[in-house]
Amino acid sequence: MRIDAASRKCFNETKSADMSSEQRICAYTGDRGRDIQCFCHVLTEDFWHDPGVDDFDEDLIRALQLDGRAQFSTLAAELGVHRSVVAQRVHELIGSGEIRILAAVHPRAVGLPIQANLQLRISGPTSPVFERLRELPNVVFLSEISGQSQAVAEVWAADLDDVGRSARAIQAIDGVDEVQFALYDRVLRRLRLGTDPDTADLAFDDFDIALMAQLQTDGRLTFGELARRTGRSASACRERVLRLLESGIMRIGAVRSRRSATISVLSGIGIILRGDGHDPASAEELLLGIPTIEFAARTLGRYGLIATIAARSLADYTEIVRTIRAHPGVRVVETWIHAFVWLERYEWSLDRLERSRRP
Repeated sequence: MRIDAASRKCFNETKSADMSSEQRICAYTGDRGRDIQCFCHVLTEDFWHDPGVDDFDEDLIRALQLDGRAQFSTLAAELGVHRSVVAQRVHELIGSGEIRILAAVHPRAVGLPIQANLQLRISGPTSPVFERLRELPNVVFLSEISGQSQAVAEVWAADLDDVGRSARAIQAIDGVDEVQFALYDRVLRRLRLGTDPDTADLAFDDFDIALMAQLQTDGRLTFGELARRTGRSASACRERVLRLLESGIMRIGAVRSRRSATISVLSGIGIILRGDGHDPASAEELLLGIPTIEFAARTLGRYGLIATIAARSLADYTEIVRTIRAHPGVRVVETWIHAFVWLERYEWSLDRLERSRRP
């Protein structure tokens, strides 16, 4: 039994009734254009394992990833449900720790224009290695994966020397046997950070820094609350936040915990392209046409392209990989599953932000 928008609305309006561990659920009948009748039934909590609920959460989280400050009314109109349903579910997702809504400052704005992907082969116990890895300041993403390699780490660095120091520090960790390195030549899609900002917009002042510092902890703070915390007016806060968002220096969106039970599959793919006259731009366009691709980059190293897929199910993941493998410009596709995300960092200290402030 799947839940339509009207059912979710009626459920949320009636579930406050005292029904012990059971819930009042509404199933709707009737054709479009006719009066819809509501029949209330008493069902157990197992009802909420229904795929329709999972789909609703996935749609809602995806919308919040794209715009973490979207109004509940806007989200409700997009998803076809009542505003109160969206408001309650967002509060539940945040309260449970399933998502956090945070500002992410673009790496170029914090003096880290060089990014690299490292795949690690680890021998022996893995947990001590991951504990050491997530302490390294330049590691912004760290995941335990399936396959021949046991870890993926994304490193942001000030320059190539900085990348080299980070790579050597990783290689020196006891248990790391091999490091496979790929430098991002061009980021094609980054869900949380968007496209690269114009270099003319990269400098910012103390007011910008104060706003970013606050929004890095709670991306849905109201302009009134930002005004109280920064000592500026609400209108000034609104104007400056919108400027930071429009410039690409900062984006605000939902970050998933990636550790709770979920039907979604987070996976990585490394694509080796054909070099015999095939245009790599065609393969890039294919990736950008897949809506569940959260990240894609042109790389220098073993792979020509690296991407991250947040598929709705294992079947969706399999179909996406088959589609990519069928592209004439693709020679080999290697895949891995992100079994456990140890680190996903978007917060930066005021010290690093202040290094890029206006003189």
